[in-house]
Amino acid sequence: MAKTRWFLTADFCKQGRRGVFCNADGQACVSDAQHTEDEMDEAFGPFVVLMNAQSVELAEAELAEYTRWEPLAEYSNVWGLAYKADQ
Repeated sequence: MAKTRWFLTADFCKQGRRGVFCNADGQACVSDAQHTEDEMDEAFGPFVVLMNAQSVELAEAELAEYTRWEPLAEYSNVWGLAYKADQ
């Protein structure tokens, strides 16, 4: 069985596109256990309401599918969402 980890993900403004929350270098909010509501609130800050946050368990092969990154102005274009190429 492939090793999995938990990643913070978001569907910005509930547009139907869930992406992994990370910076341009691919640094993500990752954990060996599912993120709590408090951890998600802390990571997303005042924009948590817009983010429709979820902690999602992904294997390395699944994570590799998230190749297209879009910066978020709400996070000074430093942090954004990585999407699958077909999203």
